[in-house]
Amino acid sequence: MPDFKSEFSRNLISNSSYFLINILIGLLIVPFYIDTLGLAAYAIIPLATSFTSYVILILSSVYGAISRFLTIHIQRSEVNETTQIFNTSLFLTFASILIFVPIAIVIAWFAPGFFNIPEVQRESVILLFALVFFSSFLHACESPFSAVLSSFNKIHYINYVKIFRLLLSTGIIITLLLVLAPSVYIIGIAYFCAALCSLSLIILLSRNVYKIPISLSYFSKKHLRDIATLANWILVEQIGTLLLLNLSLIIVIRLLGTEAGGEYAIVLVFFTLLWEITGLLTQVLSPIYFTYYARGLFNLVHELSVLSVKGVGLVMALPTALICIFSPQLFTVWVGARFAHLSLLLWIFLVPLTMIVAFRPLVICYAAYNRVKVPALVTIVTGILNMILAVSLASFFGLGEYGIAFAFVFALFLRNVVFVPWYAARVQGVPPALFYNPIIPSVIAYAGLVIIGLFLGSVVTIPASLLHIFLISGVISIVYIIIVTRMVLTLRERKLIRSIIPSGIVKMIPPWVI
Repeated sequence: MPDFKSEFSRNLISNSSYFLINILIGLLIVPFYIDTLGLAAYAIIPLATSFTSYVILILSSVYGAISRFLTIHIQRSEVNETTQIFNTSLFLTFASILIFVPIAIVIAWFAPGFFNIPEVQRESVILLFALVFFSSFLHACESPFSAVLSSFNKIHYINYVKIFRLLLSTGIIITLLLVLAPSVYIIGIAYFCAALCSLSLIILLSRNVYKIPISLSYFSKKHLRDIATLANWILVEQIGTLLLLNLSLIIVIRLLGTEAGGEYAIVLVFFTLLWEITGLLTQVLSPIYFTYYARGLFNLVHELSVLSVKGVGLVMALPTALICIFSPQLFTVWVGARFAHLSLLLWIFLVPLTMIVAFRPLVICYAAYNRVKVPALVTIVTGILNMILAVSLASFFGLGEYGIAFAFVFALFLRNVVFVPWYAARVQGVPPALFYNPIIPSVIAYAGLVIIGLFLGSVVTIPASLLHIFLISGVISIVYIIIVTRMVLTLRERKLIRSIIPSGIVKMIPPWVI
């Protein structure tokens, strides 16, 4: 599989670059939003992006289905099938957008009244929601073209476009907020303009990699049924995921107000950034899963699953623990000392996160084996559980945002830690212990880091200074990496890591590190 191996390092580097740029902009833009728009208005921005996601899911779910079918048929050199699948998904996406345009307009119109937003002008909020919706429609149009790039493992192209879109939207936002009277609709304008440019680039790159003829004559009812069946269950699973991930902010604003929503949104930034790391890693692994399955290399699917659980868990244990340890200092430096009390809320989110995200790569095998029905139903159930628990704990037990956060984490734990590895083992026909055992080193690593960090904090007062945080984190990270690579990873796993790292970078890494 030489093509996939040669592309892996570029995909990994581009993913890492996108994440670093995303985290840098995410951390810097939040204080800017709060200073220019105010805390209450800031809460409307993540609310708009999360709330509109529920409608956009139906459009984006096509991507997961087409990626599977395209990769399999391209790997088998079935040109006619590939052409029909691409065109069927493309026109299906267009038709879906036409259906949802009036729905988006209605939601945007009634959003200000539903969320009781007196501090922000009604027209600005309506325009924000509408523009975010239409930018999401443009993102949905990218799906068939992105799927082509993913099928050839050209994920780094997709990441380059994401980086461009992020930088462009951020530049437009900062410029307009400084030049014009600050208002939330400016964020919608920036998102829409960036999405339009992003769509153009994705189409150009996709056509350059593999030019598939576009014509309604290639539309296939047979492939429509196949894509729609898989996409429908992916959609159900994604709706459940949004009930888990995005509903909590809506509940906070609805029950506790926009000020509480602003604080909750600040904490969610850290969770979202850590969640996106594993999303990027999963994106890199997905075409490899599909290719192994298409070629009948099921033993390699098992091996990849085990290594991904162990690797993601060990990678995530370090930043998750460091954020927990330095949370008061991070909040003070980032948004001010008045938000340092949010540290407890952040701990609720992050304590079980290492286990939760470590099993995320296993979800790919559901689509590869076309076994998405049961996971979709389970995700919906846990999403509904999250909603019921959140409302109950916040309203009836008076726990406020802490109860909503606990409900969210508990439901996500049930889905990712209890169900996902068990069902992945069943799908692949292996014992569940095969996937549960690799998580043990990650749990021990996270617990050890937290204990050491808390002990250090009790002995030495760590000032709210980025320099001190970086220096201490750097020392801890170096020691952690050495221990993990020399004592936790096996020789085979170390060789695998070195094989996928670009040769130029490998030469810079001391042999005693990995």
